[in-house]
Amino acid sequence: MLNHIFRPLRRYGLAGFFIGVALAGFFDGILLHQILQWHSLFSSLDGQVYQDLRFRMLTDGAFHAAMYGIGLVGLWLLWRGRHEFASEGSGKRFASTLLIGFGVWHLADAVLNHWLLGLHHIKEDHPNWLWWDLAFFALGLVCVGLGITFDRFGGRRRLSNTVASSVGIIAFAAGAVAASPWSNPRPVTVVFKQGISPAAVLAAVENANGQMLWSNADGDVWAIALKSGFDGWSFYRYGALYVSGSVFGMGCFSATPAPST
Repeated sequence: MLNHIFRPLRRYGLAGFFIGVALAGFFDGILLHQILQWHSLFSSLDGQVYQDLRFRMLTDGAFHAAMYGIGLVGLWLLWRGRHEFASEGSGKRFASTLLIGFGVWHLADAVLNHWLLGLHHIKEDHPNWLWWDLAFFALGLVCVGLGITFDRFGGRRRLSNTVASSVGIIAFAAGAVAASPWSNPRPVTVVFKQGISPAAVLAAVENANGQMLWSNADGDVWAIALKSGFDGWSFYRYGALYVSGSVFGMGCFSATPAPST
């Protein structure tokens, strides 16, 4: 059945597939890794290096770079096959292969990275993490099914567009809620530039109306409990490089007692 989709318009069919894989990777990396902070690439592996914040940021960045590479391959194939879009049904088939690529990434990631290699799971801190992995796998099946249906039954275009739009709206809303702790103050992680003075850190915490919980041995990564609403700029003005809306997934550091305020 997949051969039916790819063979007639191979160039932009493959372009749609590669672009779909890249978009799925960005969906995973941006929403689940960075906004919701449910996991990182190697968050299920034991060892201090795998829990280190900088290592996690580096590996997630490398993952995004790989997705950029896959996306560029798709764009190159799309450019090479641009003249084929004059044929009837070309746009529909491009959209169908894009949906299939989006779904195939979810299937491959779930089977390979979640279950065979055990690199990470969708929601690491949940006691029933397997259900989240299965939901991720089911999303892949749905997207592949929609892609095949969309190619075979052009009349389902409105249905496919509605489903795709709904998924996007839900993902955006979930990310916005997870990244907005204003109504429910909670601990945050702040990474300051190396060499920052303790006085500057104390000033940043005081300005944000927070309380220090712990820091790493170098004094540039801090967990801070906020007593009121969250304002990241309160930290960025004092030399912060990164401010997270939570402390989950930020890694295990050699903690030192925070200075008394």
